Amino acid sequence: MGMEIAQLWEKLHVTEEDQIAFTESVKGLGLDTIGKGKAEVARLHALKSQMLVKLVYEARNVVRSLWDAMDATDEQKLEFKPFQVSLEERFDDELLQQHEVYIQKLQYRLEQMKPILRIIEKREIIIRERYEYEELQKDPDRLQQRGAALTRQLMEEEKMARRIKRDLPRFTEILFEKLDEWKKSHSEAFHFQGEDYLDTIERQEHEWNQYKADEVQRKLKKKQEEKSFADNRFGGSYGRHPSRKKGRGPLANAQGTTNRQVDRSFEKKAARPRPVEPRMAGANVRFT
Repeated sequence: MGMEIAQLWEKLHVTEEDQIAFTESVKGLGLDTIGKGKAEVARLHALKSQMLVKLVYEARNVVRSLWDAMDATDEQKLEFKPFQVSLEERFDDELLQQHEVYIQKLQYRLEQMKPILRIIEKREIIIRERYEYEELQKDPDRLQQRGAALTRQLMEEEKMARRIKRDLPRFTEILFEKLDEWKKSHSEAFHFQGEDYLDTIERQEHEWNQYKADEVQRKLKKKQEEKSFADNRFGGSYGRHPSRKKGRGPLANAQGTTNRQVDRSFEKKAARPRPVEPRMAGANVRFT
Protein backbone atom coordinates (compact mmCIF):
# COMPACT_ATOMS: atom_id res chain seq x y z
CA MET A 1 0.00 0.00 0.00
CA GLY A 2 2.85 2.36 0.83
CA MET A 3 4.50 1.67 -2.57
CA GLU A 4 1.24 2.35 -4.42
CA ILE A 5 0.77 5.60 -2.55
CA ALA A 6 4.33 6.71 -3.37
CA GLN A 7 3.86 5.95 -7.09
CA LEU A 8 0.57 7.86 -7.21
CA TRP A 9 2.12 10.82 -5.42
CA GLU A 10 4.84 11.00 -8.08
CA LYS A 11 2.45 10.49 -10.99
CA LEU A 12 -0.08 13.04 -9.75
CA HIS A 13 2.56 15.56 -8.68
CA VAL A 14 1.32 15.69 -5.09
CA THR A 15 3.12 18.50 -3.26
CA GLU A 16 5.83 17.70 -0.78
CA GLU A 17 3.87 19.44 1.99
CA ASP A 18 0.88 17.09 1.50
CA GLN A 19 3.16 14.07 1.49
CA ILE A 20 4.83 15.15 4.74
CA ALA A 21 1.45 15.88 6.34
CA PHE A 22 0.18 12.37 5.58
CA THR A 23 3.41 10.70 6.70
CA GLU A 24 3.37 12.52 10.04
CA SER A 25 -0.29 11.54 10.63
CA VAL A 26 0.60 7.84 10.47
CA LYS A 27 1.81 6.31 13.74
CA GLY A 28 2.89 2.68 13.89
CA LEU A 29 1.31 -0.21 11.96
CA GLY A 30 -2.09 -0.49 13.65
CA LEU A 31 -5.58 -0.54 12.19
CA ASP A 32 -5.64 3.24 12.23
CA THR A 33 -2.60 3.34 9.90
CA ILE A 34 -4.18 0.80 7.54
CA GLY A 35 -7.39 2.82 7.46
CA LYS A 36 -5.54 6.05 6.66
CA GLY A 37 -3.59 4.23 3.94
CA LYS A 38 -6.76 2.94 2.27
CA ALA A 39 -8.30 6.38 2.43
CA GLU A 40 -5.22 7.97 0.82
CA VAL A 41 -5.22 5.39 -1.98
CA ALA A 42 -8.90 6.05 -2.69
CA ARG A 43 -8.31 9.81 -2.69
CA LEU A 44 -5.40 9.49 -5.08
CA HIS A 45 -7.33 7.28 -7.51
CA ALA A 46 -10.19 9.76 -7.54
CA LEU A 47 -7.70 12.54 -8.25
CA LYS A 48 -6.18 10.42 -10.99
CA SER A 49 -9.60 10.06 -12.69
CA GLN A 50 -10.02 13.82 -12.65
CA MET A 51 -6.53 14.32 -14.12
CA LEU A 52 -6.72 11.48 -16.65
CA VAL A 53 -6.68 13.62 -19.77
CA LYS A 54 -3.76 15.65 -18.49
CA LEU A 55 -1.86 12.49 -17.48
CA VAL A 56 -2.25 10.97 -20.96
CA TYR A 57 -0.84 14.12 -22.56
CA GLU A 58 2.05 14.14 -20.10
CA ALA A 59 2.78 10.49 -20.90
CA ARG A 60 2.81 11.34 -24.61
CA ASN A 61 5.33 14.12 -23.99
CA VAL A 62 7.59 11.57 -22.30
CA VAL A 63 7.14 9.22 -25.27
CA ARG A 64 8.10 12.00 -27.68
CA SER A 65 11.24 12.86 -25.72
CA LEU A 66 12.28 9.20 -25.72
CA TRP A 67 11.62 8.95 -29.45
CA ASP A 68 13.85 11.97 -30.00
CA ALA A 69 16.62 10.53 -27.83
CA MET A 70 16.41 7.24 -29.73
CA ASP A 71 16.04 8.98 -33.09
CA ALA A 72 13.05 6.74 -33.77
CA THR A 73 11.84 6.38 -37.35
CA ASP A 74 8.29 7.18 -38.48
CA GLU A 75 7.64 3.47 -38.88
CA GLN A 76 8.65 2.81 -35.29
CA LYS A 77 6.39 5.59 -34.05
CA LEU A 78 3.40 4.28 -35.98
CA GLU A 79 3.80 0.89 -34.34
CA PHE A 80 2.43 2.33 -31.07
CA LYS A 81 -1.28 2.49 -31.94
CA PRO A 82 -2.56 3.98 -28.62
CA PHE A 83 -0.66 7.15 -29.45
CA GLN A 84 -3.03 7.72 -32.36
CA VAL A 85 -6.14 7.93 -30.13
CA SER A 86 -7.15 11.58 -30.35
CA LEU A 87 -10.62 11.81 -28.79
CA GLU A 88 -10.34 12.79 -25.14
CA GLU A 89 -13.58 10.87 -24.44
CA ARG A 90 -11.54 7.73 -25.06
CA PHE A 91 -8.82 8.73 -22.61
CA ASP A 92 -9.30 6.17 -19.87
CA ASP A 93 -7.17 4.38 -17.32
CA GLU A 94 -6.39 1.56 -19.76
CA LEU A 95 -5.04 4.00 -22.37
CA LEU A 96 -2.88 5.62 -19.72
CA GLN A 97 -1.61 2.22 -18.64
CA GLN A 98 -0.66 1.37 -22.23
CA HIS A 99 1.36 4.55 -22.43
CA GLU A 100 3.14 3.81 -19.17
CA VAL A 101 4.09 0.28 -20.27
CA TYR A 102 5.33 1.62 -23.59
CA ILE A 103 7.42 4.25 -21.78
CA GLN A 104 9.14 1.52 -19.77
CA LYS A 105 9.85 -0.37 -22.99
CA LEU A 106 11.37 2.70 -24.62
CA GLN A 107 13.50 3.48 -21.58
CA TYR A 108 14.89 -0.04 -21.61
CA ARG A 109 15.63 0.18 -25.34
CA LEU A 110 17.32 3.56 -24.92
CA GLU A 111 19.62 2.15 -22.24
CA GLN A 112 20.68 -0.53 -24.72
CA MET A 113 21.27 2.09 -27.42
CA LYS A 114 23.29 4.54 -25.34
CA PRO A 115 26.71 2.82 -25.67
CA ILE A 116 26.37 2.78 -29.47
CA LEU A 117 25.03 6.35 -29.59
CA ARG A 118 28.03 7.61 -27.59
CA ILE A 119 30.45 6.11 -30.12
CA ILE A 120 28.43 7.48 -33.04
CA GLU A 121 28.46 10.98 -31.53
CA LYS A 122 32.26 10.86 -31.12
CA ARG A 123 32.68 9.64 -34.69
CA GLU A 124 30.36 12.33 -36.08
CA ILE A 125 32.49 15.02 -34.40
CA ILE A 126 35.63 13.69 -36.10
CA ILE A 127 33.81 13.47 -39.46
CA ARG A 128 33.12 17.21 -39.21
CA GLU A 129 36.69 17.88 -38.07
CA ARG A 130 38.04 16.10 -41.14
CA TYR A 131 36.56 18.76 -43.39
CA GLU A 132 37.53 21.59 -41.02
CA TYR A 133 41.13 20.40 -40.98
CA GLU A 134 41.32 20.32 -44.78
CA GLU A 135 39.90 23.85 -45.01
CA LEU A 136 42.43 25.07 -42.44
CA GLN A 137 45.31 23.78 -44.53
CA LYS A 138 44.16 25.99 -47.43
CA ASP A 139 44.47 29.16 -45.32
CA PRO A 140 48.10 30.37 -45.14
CA ASP A 141 47.07 33.40 -43.09
CA ARG A 142 46.63 31.18 -40.01
CA LEU A 143 50.44 30.95 -39.84
CA GLN A 144 50.83 34.73 -39.65
CA GLN A 145 50.23 34.60 -35.90
CA ARG A 146 53.15 34.92 -33.54
CA GLY A 147 54.22 33.43 -30.24
CA ALA A 148 51.73 31.57 -28.07
CA ALA A 149 48.84 32.08 -30.51
CA LEU A 150 50.70 30.31 -33.31
CA THR A 151 51.75 27.53 -30.94
CA ARG A 152 48.16 26.94 -29.85
CA GLN A 153 46.99 26.92 -33.46
CA LEU A 154 49.57 24.33 -34.49
CA MET A 155 48.90 22.18 -31.44
CA GLU A 156 45.17 22.17 -32.13
CA GLU A 157 45.76 21.20 -35.75
CA GLU A 158 48.06 18.41 -34.59
CA LYS A 159 45.35 17.08 -32.26
CA MET A 160 42.78 17.20 -35.05
CA ALA A 161 45.11 15.32 -37.40
CA ARG A 162 45.77 12.69 -34.73
CA ARG A 163 42.06 12.16 -34.07
CA ILE A 164 41.38 11.84 -37.79
CA LYS A 165 44.20 9.40 -38.37
CA ARG A 166 43.88 7.30 -35.21
CA ASP A 167 40.40 7.62 -33.67
CA LEU A 168 38.22 7.73 -36.78
CA PRO A 169 39.27 4.27 -38.06
CA ARG A 170 39.04 2.86 -34.53
CA PHE A 171 35.50 4.15 -33.91
CA THR A 172 34.42 2.95 -37.35
CA GLU A 173 35.75 -0.54 -36.69
CA ILE A 174 34.02 -0.71 -33.29
CA LEU A 175 30.73 0.41 -34.84
CA PHE A 176 30.89 -2.25 -37.54
CA GLU A 177 31.02 -4.84 -34.77
CA LYS A 178 28.37 -3.23 -32.52
CA LEU A 179 25.92 -2.56 -35.32
CA ASP A 180 26.21 -6.12 -36.57
CA GLU A 181 25.47 -7.40 -33.05
CA TRP A 182 22.47 -5.07 -32.77
CA LYS A 183 21.00 -6.27 -36.06
CA LYS A 184 21.35 -9.90 -35.03
CA SER A 185 19.81 -9.42 -31.57
CA HIS A 186 16.98 -7.03 -32.57
CA SER A 187 16.31 -8.25 -36.13
CA GLU A 188 16.56 -4.67 -37.41
CA ALA A 189 19.19 -2.15 -38.42
CA PHE A 190 20.41 0.52 -36.01
CA HIS A 191 19.13 3.91 -37.21
CA PHE A 192 20.66 7.30 -36.55
CA GLN A 193 19.01 10.47 -37.87
CA GLY A 194 16.57 8.38 -39.87
CA GLU A 195 19.19 6.28 -41.66
CA ASP A 196 20.75 2.87 -41.17
CA TYR A 197 24.10 3.91 -39.72
CA LEU A 198 25.97 1.33 -41.78
CA ASP A 199 24.60 3.12 -44.84
CA THR A 200 25.63 6.42 -43.25
CA ILE A 201 29.24 5.25 -42.95
CA GLU A 202 29.30 4.16 -46.58
CA ARG A 203 27.75 7.45 -47.74
CA GLN A 204 30.19 9.55 -45.70
CA GLU A 205 33.19 7.76 -47.17
CA HIS A 206 31.84 8.23 -50.70
CA GLU A 207 31.30 11.96 -50.04
CA TRP A 208 34.82 12.27 -48.60
CA ASN A 209 36.42 10.59 -51.63
CA GLN A 210 34.43 12.89 -53.91
CA TYR A 211 35.58 15.91 -51.89
CA LYS A 212 39.23 14.87 -52.25
CA ALA A 213 38.80 14.29 -55.99
CA ASP A 214 37.22 17.75 -56.37
CA GLU A 215 40.17 19.27 -54.48
CA VAL A 216 42.62 17.66 -56.89
CA GLN A 217 40.69 19.09 -59.85
CA ARG A 218 40.54 22.50 -58.19
CA LYS A 219 44.31 22.60 -57.66
CA LEU A 220 44.95 21.42 -61.23
CA LYS A 221 42.63 24.10 -62.63
CA LYS A 222 44.32 26.78 -60.53
CA LYS A 223 47.75 25.70 -61.74
CA GLN A 224 46.61 25.79 -65.36
CA GLU A 225 45.13 29.26 -64.90
CA GLU A 226 48.40 30.53 -63.39
CA LYS A 227 50.40 29.08 -66.27
CA SER A 228 48.02 30.59 -68.83
CA PHE A 229 48.32 33.98 -67.15
CA ALA A 230 52.12 33.77 -67.19
CA ASP A 231 52.18 32.72 -70.85
CA ASN A 232 50.02 35.70 -71.83
CA ARG A 233 52.14 38.09 -69.81
CA PHE A 234 55.58 36.96 -71.02
CA GLY A 235 54.74 36.21 -74.63
CA GLY A 236 54.01 32.55 -74.30
CA SER A 237 57.06 31.48 -72.28
CA TYR A 238 58.94 32.22 -69.08
CA GLY A 239 62.23 32.33 -71.09
CA ARG A 240 63.64 32.00 -74.59
CA HIS A 241 62.02 29.18 -76.54
CA PRO A 242 64.55 26.50 -77.49
CA SER A 243 63.66 26.82 -81.21
CA ARG A 244 64.21 30.58 -81.28
CA LYS A 245 67.59 31.52 -82.76
CA LYS A 246 69.65 34.42 -81.61
CA GLY A 247 69.04 37.50 -83.63
CA ARG A 248 65.77 36.32 -85.11
CA GLY A 249 63.45 37.87 -82.59
CA PRO A 250 60.81 40.49 -83.30
CA LEU A 251 63.45 43.28 -83.21
CA ALA A 252 65.83 41.71 -85.74
CA ASN A 253 66.50 43.50 -89.06
CA ALA A 254 66.83 41.97 -92.45
CA GLN A 255 70.53 41.07 -91.89
CA GLY A 256 69.64 39.15 -88.74
CA THR A 257 70.94 41.88 -86.45
CA THR A 258 68.74 43.38 -83.79
CA ASN A 259 68.24 47.10 -83.35
CA ARG A 260 69.98 46.87 -80.01
CA GLN A 261 73.06 45.32 -81.69
CA VAL A 262 73.08 48.07 -84.34
CA ASP A 263 72.93 50.75 -81.64
CA ARG A 264 75.86 49.22 -79.79
CA SER A 265 77.91 48.98 -83.02
CA PHE A 266 77.25 52.65 -83.74
CA GLU A 267 78.27 53.62 -80.22
CA LYS A 268 81.58 51.77 -80.61
CA LYS A 269 82.34 53.51 -83.91
CA ALA A 270 81.47 56.90 -82.47
CA ALA A 271 83.77 56.34 -79.55
CA ARG A 272 86.88 55.59 -81.76
CA PRO A 273 89.30 58.59 -82.13
CA ARG A 274 89.25 60.11 -85.64
CA PRO A 275 92.65 60.33 -87.43
CA VAL A 276 94.20 63.78 -87.53
CA GLU A 277 95.20 64.92 -91.02
CA PRO A 278 98.63 66.59 -91.27
CA ARG A 279 98.51 70.31 -91.54
CA MET A 280 100.81 72.15 -94.01
CA ALA A 281 102.19 75.65 -94.04
CA GLY A 282 99.87 77.85 -95.85
CA ALA A 283 97.00 75.65 -94.96
CA ASN A 284 94.75 78.46 -95.82
CA VAL A 285 95.84 78.31 -99.45
CA ARG A 286 93.31 76.68 -101.59
CA PHE A 287 94.58 74.33 -104.25
CA THR A 288 92.84 74.20 -107.57
